[in-house]
Amino acid sequence: MLKLLAIETRQLLTSRAAQAALLVLILMLGIAMANGRSLLAAQIATRAAATAEASEARAKLAEQVAKDLPAAEAVLLPVRVRDAAVSAVPPLADVVAGRAVTDPMAASISLRSRADNLFRRPSLENPERLMRGSLDLAFVAIVVAPLLLIALGHGLFSADRDSGAARLVLAQAGGLGPLLLARSLPRLALVAGPILLALALLLATGPDLPGRGAAALNWSAVALALLAAWWGAILWVNSCRVSADGAALALVSLWALFTLVLPVLVAANVQLLHPSPSRLAEMAAVRAAEIAASTEWENDHPEVAASEAEARRASVARAAGVSARVEAAVAPVSARFADALAAQQQASAALAWAVPPLLASQAMADAGGTGLAGAIGFRSEAAAHLARLKAALGQVLADDGLLTPQRLAALPRFIPPPPTRSTLPALIWLALIAALLSGLAARNFARIELAA
Repeated sequence: MLKLLAIETRQLLTSRAAQAALLVLILMLGIAMANGRSLLAAQIATRAAATAEASEARAKLAEQVAKDLPAAEAVLLPVRVRDAAVSAVPPLADVVAGRAVTDPMAASISLRSRADNLFRRPSLENPERLMRGSLDLAFVAIVVAPLLLIALGHGLFSADRDSGAARLVLAQAGGLGPLLLARSLPRLALVAGPILLALALLLATGPDLPGRGAAALNWSAVALALLAAWWGAILWVNSCRVSADGAALALVSLWALFTLVLPVLVAANVQLLHPSPSRLAEMAAVRAAEIAASTEWENDHPEVAASEAEARRASVARAAGVSARVEAAVAPVSARFADALAAQQQASAALAWAVPPLLASQAMADAGGTGLAGAIGFRSEAAAHLARLKAALGQVLADDGLLTPQRLAALPRFIPPPPTRSTLPALIWLALIAALLSGLAARNFARIELAA
């Protein structure tokens, strides 16, 4: 068996098709690694800047609180509280970009912030990354690697059958099982090996982030399971009585269907089944609530303040009250957006079980911390932190409106949720698909061998 494996490996390495496939794979992996390093560096730098800005604002506020400020100045300190909700750095943003390119990673938290506009500020993408594209290791593993496997394996046994040399090859190999195993392992290693090596290089040369090793193991398992499923499909098509050209056409058609067509159909149907409400309704609700809350406040507080300190304290209370009224008015509209997004996520996750590449893409993003579930978790935790901070500052305003060092230290701090999610269900499903297709292929090949 080892001798046969060595012979097949030598023949594969001397094949022009294999050399071309390896060259294409190495070039794409090089681009993916460069893109990944740039993205991860930007992710770390942006979060560090947001954290540093919040720390600086907190330190300045602590200095002001410690001073014996006049009452007219002291009552404004609660409004100057600035915090930041910063998401954890995705451990594998350099491997799977996912939503890291588009999703916000930090939000400013203050008494005047609202849950509905925490993440509305757009940010410009790095022009250099736009020029290079968003190709990453996940793209190579999901889109490119299966095509290379098809190019190397479409004639795994069909070519021998077409040429009439099947009986001779089987006799020399000692059976169909050893022959297929000897031909499968080098081809799988030729495609999967460089991908795993690129992942290892990124881990060795990248920053030491929490959970990076475990995330890499999960990502690798999903990638290998997807490639195994594709190789099972290649074996199954080869086990059918089709020519090598027919096998290539069938496999490329399957690749195009499951990799290009079905994911687009899934996304389109998810949007049709669970459309998001109009943003104009939310804008109208915000404007109406602001006008109503401001008018009500003016009607309920017509008296003139006795001092400047009281006037400023009333102004702070008015701003907090108007903000609370606006949040309450917009909450139903925001809830409809959240419900629509949750329904879209559930529908997409359910339909992805029928599309293995889409399921693998979602699982890889969840393993790397750049998936939709992690983004929704961060947004929810940021909104909850805003509510906690407003409640604490509201208690200060209800007491005497003065922010003491003890009250400042007792204010809640944001703790980001873990960015990664479990990939075990997707991994098991992909492994079952690979086992099923390989089992069907083994049954067909057994009949072929008996017939021979």
